[in-house]
Amino acid sequence: MTNLTIAYLAVLTFFTSTVSFAQDSLITELAKNNVTTFLKAQNTFIGPGWKIITQQAKKCDNVLIGEDHFTNEIPDFVAALSVEIKFDNFITEIDPYSAKILETEITNLSTQDFNKYRNDFGNTFGFFALQPEFNLLQQLVKSNTKLFGTDQISSVADRLICSKLQKITKNFEAKRIYAIIEDSSKIYFKNFVEGKSNPHGIPFYMFTNEFQKNLTALSAIELSKEEMLIIDRMKLSAKIYQEQNHQLRIQLMKNELMKVYSQWEEKKNLFKYGAIHVSKGESFFKIFDIGNVVHNVSDSKFKNSLHIMVVGKSGSQGSPFKDFPERQIDENSEILKSFKPLFKAVQDKDWHCIDMLPLRKAVENEKLVVKDITLLRIINGYDLIVVIPTVTAAKF
Repeated sequence: MTNLTIAYLAVLTFFTSTVSFAQDSLITELAKNNVTTFLKAQNTFIGPGWKIITQQAKKCDNVLIGEDHFTNEIPDFVAALSVEIKFDNFITEIDPYSAKILETEITNLSTQDFNKYRNDFGNTFGFFALQPEFNLLQQLVKSNTKLFGTDQISSVADRLICSKLQKITKNFEAKRIYAIIEDSSKIYFKNFVEGKSNPHGIPFYMFTNEFQKNLTALSAIELSKEEMLIIDRMKLSAKIYQEQNHQLRIQLMKNELMKVYSQWEEKKNLFKYGAIHVSKGESFFKIFDIGNVVHNVSDSKFKNSLHIMVVGKSGSQGSPFKDFPERQIDENSEILKSFKPLFKAVQDKDWHCIDMLPLRKAVENEKLVVKDITLLRIINGYDLIVVIPTVTAAKF
């Protein structure tokens, strides 16, 4: 390589890094010019940032919260928003059958009976096994907000669902098989969380050949339409897990959402999902997800949907399983490192609300060139970014 070539590459590298730094500085400057702050005050929030959030949310039929899971602060934020605004529907990251079971039991059981029920089945509730998430769910259900789930059946919710199916089936053989699934799932999960070995090292019963054989046996029995649908969904859920098929999962979620479209059309709807799911456009995983569907539905009605991402800048997150360790938030992690130009606009301990519209317009007008694809998807996909300086891990 000649000295001239080396010199050219050095100049090119310097120029590229300088342009990148300048663009990051412009992003930070735009964020600082369009940020408002707010803070928690007992069970609500106060400050200009909170006023902007609630004003914009009141104007939109569909309000979508994209989060990083397992913190105390984000469920508190959503709970406060649902006190400020009465939502007809809460649509979230749980399967539709578990959602219906939880809604029914919260509504119908006494406090004492529900506490016993939660003691027995609480670890099958998905995110709602965590205390702040359950408090939010209970608040919404008791305020007559209807609950909808769109996700696949989780790897431990087979026990919850089969316990319910045993009560509604009219087929004795089906009742026997449902009981086997419930009991086996409980044993597998208990061994998993206690660090004990399951047969063939398989963590959850849903992943076993025995589970598949039981579903095949159930499919051959004359059952109700509801039972057959749930069995098909258990098969599909197991397939998603076994193949690690994210695209199939998203297809299922969109299918479930549109299946109940008549029940959320023209209603006031609150969506709460992981942040990868509710962008207006392409998700972080290059898929058009739930957020894109809702955005297009709203657009077809000559309306806007509101997409809010809530993210912790530092602190710790809980675990999806009881007694598993907390995880420290790392600003340099694969996703969060893209937020650095935005995080630089966060100056103190208050919560910050960044209006993304000026950044989006700067991109559209070619005044801002964003080379980080994840950051570009954030700018194009979200209307508001709420940054919490420090979050704390949610407990079971």
